[in-house]
Amino acid sequence: MTETEELREIYNPDGSELRTLQLKMLDILTTVASICDKYEIPYWISGGTLLGAVRHGGFIPWDDDIDIELLRPDYKKLLSILPKELPGNLYLQTPKEKSYRLLFSKVRDRHSIVYSEEEDMAKYKEKGIFIDIFPEERSYRWMKNIVDFFYGRAFRRLKRGRAFHSLKYFFEYATSLLLYPIGIVLICISRAICSITKPDNILHSYGIGNSTNHNAKYMFPVSKIKFEGKEFYAPKEPDTYLRKQYGDYTTIPPKEKRATHFMKVEYL
Repeated sequence: MTETEELREIYNPDGSELRTLQLKMLDILTTVASICDKYEIPYWISGGTLLGAVRHGGFIPWDDDIDIELLRPDYKKLLSILPKELPGNLYLQTPKEKSYRLLFSKVRDRHSIVYSEEEDMAKYKEKGIFIDIFPEERSYRWMKNIVDFFYGRAFRRLKRGRAFHSLKYFFEYATSLLLYPIGIVLICISRAICSITKPDNILHSYGIGNSTNHNAKYMFPVSKIKFEGKEFYAPKEPDTYLRKQYGDYTTIPPKEKRATHFMKVEYL
């Protein structure tokens, strides 16, 4: 028995709650990837999803997360297409949705409910199992840090609302009303600069929060990789990508460092 097989026996054996959740996420990924393929929209699996594909041939055994990324123009195109292409059991959630506080999107399952502090506090209706879809763009780390300071936190606090919940919330809401328009202006300036300088750095879009400063040279054109027995797109050089993000990713971390945020899920 391989090390990965041993870990799966411990964390996500067939029929376990975690494995059931992972397979639901895999179904969502397969659907979204097929839509991307249909419309020739480039995407790539990223983060722990890519790490799992390379090291385990699928999910990290203790993980319950799937991430994909697209360059911002492709991301916008995909969001315009998904509502008409997704089957009835899936739902597209975007930053435009009321009380949804994130600046990336999710595709959710309509027949489940995820329970967490963030989900319980939110007022939106669809709270099912999901995969995350991140917009990426060419930028500079220092520039993104400045924009995120003004824009990211202000967006999340304004979407949270509840200005009169406490003095702290009122202060954060009031200051965000001032910071948010400054952030919008800074985004416009930053994108104008990057359209001229064309940096090779690929980062999460403004406001999402810091991410590893990857380089376009080892990311594009995208390649293909096996994940849970199916082929999906990945960065051009997965090993280079993963070493930049995680260092020695091939070594299985000790038990105490196998971080999981296993979600409590109710199936409808």
